[in-house]
Amino acid sequence: MLSNEVIKQIRTGELVLHCVEVEIFQTASNKIKMLGHGTIKINSVGTIYLEFICTYSKNVPHAFLNEKLPKDPLNYEEKLHLRVKTLNGNEYKSDGFSIKINFNSSNLPTHYYVILSSIYSLSDTEPLKLKEDSYIYFEFADHFSIPSNKKNSVVSSLGSESHSWNQTVIKMDGYSVSMVKHKHYTGISATGSFEPDKLFKCLKFYIGFSSASMPQPYYMISIKNGKEKRTICSISNKQKRQTSSSPMVDNAAGEKYKDSTYHYALLENMQILQKNKPRHFDSIYSQWERVWHSFQSKNSIMILTLSVAIEGLLNDIYIPAITLKSNDTELEAQIKNIKKQIKSLELTSEQRNRLLGSVSYWKNITAAKALNYLVEHGVVTTEDKKLWQDLRNESAHPKIREEGLAKERLELEQVLSCLDLFHKLILNTLKFSGPIRVLQLKERYGHVELTHIDVLS
Repeated sequence: MLSNEVIKQIRTGELVLHCVEVEIFQTASNKIKMLGHGTIKINSVGTIYLEFICTYSKNVPHAFLNEKLPKDPLNYEEKLHLRVKTLNGNEYKSDGFSIKINFNSSNLPTHYYVILSSIYSLSDTEPLKLKEDSYIYFEFADHFSIPSNKKNSVVSSLGSESHSWNQTVIKMDGYSVSMVKHKHYTGISATGSFEPDKLFKCLKFYIGFSSASMPQPYYMISIKNGKEKRTICSISNKQKRQTSSSPMVDNAAGEKYKDSTYHYALLENMQILQKNKPRHFDSIYSQWERVWHSFQSKNSIMILTLSVAIEGLLNDIYIPAITLKSNDTELEAQIKNIKKQIKSLELTSEQRNRLLGSVSYWKNITAAKALNYLVEHGVVTTEDKKLWQDLRNESAHPKIREEGLAKERLELEQVLSCLDLFHKLILNTLKFSGPIRVLQLKERYGHVELTHIDVLS
């Protein structure tokens, strides 16, 4: 069990764990084994690392220059595992990391710096109220832009009292989610019947998509089937409080939206999509994550990433559905007639097959055709489609140009405008209806009512 003081040290990056026992090992037949002691800390950029003094080693290969172990990180038997015991008796584990060896590695004792993505501890815990219940809790440094619906009071030691609407409680089917804004961090918890890993991914997506941020949990607790797992994660301090853009409106005016159910329904729809169509969920989640990271880069990288992300959503989600619905009998008849004529021509088999393949391609649904379909059904607008085509052509055929503030601003305007299309595709996949923020140049930061149109069933 971690004390409140240790958790505070994790938040501030001041964590220090003195390890009296350290073991690094493999599961391979001729497995590596290294024993010693060391210290686990968090460096200035937010990464967890182990400063390891190795006093015993077995089967560590000889290396003249710096070499990285494991040599094949995709081979499970070569994967490195870590097990440590701290001064206060706590045990932590980690895996999937690498170490660098050189000609000094055989001269014990040896000093290593081992970078870790996370460390975790496992323990048995008291069962929750119901056997099928689970629990998760995680913290991150960013705040969120989700409508608050609960007020809390804080009483100081001097007796003064302050009130703040700093909490959001969302009741779901079988579980409850609580999000609390503290002064320097945000705490998220959920209790009820759910799969911790899946709900965590949904919550991260919901918070990030709604707040234009990328939540980086540095401390997590999960309980499932009476087993408790506590994880301390590496993060990137550079990404703290960085934002991109979000279409969600956290405080919509009007009686219709006063209870914010339109906003909370997005989380429920995410979990339904994850359960029923996991590939669709993975597609929108991964494309959103990629686009968010591109916002922290140059405009040209943003343009390329965004244009490809939109095409990816169309290929993964919309084109398969449109293909199943399309039944152009007139085009089918034309293709059949042209193929018949091609077969009667005096051609080599290679020429004939190439022509037949080209004609068959006519009935394929391209990204442009898919957008035409979505324009016809009112999911996106003609302007959305034109903006994407311009952006896609520019990223596919870049030209040497003079850089300047005017050009950079124009590129940023193009990206922000094309984001409307990207957001609409994601929100329509999630069956969202409600107010959204539009970014197109003439309507920058205006609000419109988005209505879900079912084109995927």
